[in-house]
Amino acid sequence: MAFERLIRDMAAAIARGDGAAAADCFCADGVYHDVFYGAFPKAEIPRMVSEYFHRDATNFIWDMHDPVSDGRVGYARYVFSYDGRMPGSEGRRAIFEGVSVCTLRDGLILAYHEVANTAPGLQRLGFAPERLARVVARQADALAARDEARHHRAGA
Repeated sequence: MAFERLIRDMAAAIARGDGAAAADCFCADGVYHDVFYGAFPKAEIPRMVSEYFHRDATNFIWDMHDPVSDGRVGYARYVFSYDGRMPGSEGRRAIFEGVSVCTLRDGLILAYHEVANTAPGLQRLGFAPERLARVVARQADALAARDEARHHRAGA
């Protein structure tokens, strides 16, 4: 399956609440790393979709733009939106943008990661400044803790 179709099929399946179809886009040992909810192996992707995504939100739209791949790694820009269901965000429309980063094997996703600009979407959901600050701090700590950031922590 070509990467453009693969990433769009995965996004469409998640948006419509079809976790099994989303999982079908992954290798048997594949993992979906969500920016908010954490890591889910292929077998847990249907649960992630139903018990997290569609529990906390509804009316999803997930558009992938400019997907590219060399067969080993794939990237796609995205715009993702939904109506909130969490207390205090009911009916508010969140809009996020980001980049999907996929490690590929045999035409399927081995690892899905994303780099997401989360603050604007959370602000639209009505998150208080203190809550936004906590989310941003967690994301900053996670970035700094990654192995590839080691020499950035030390400076020049």
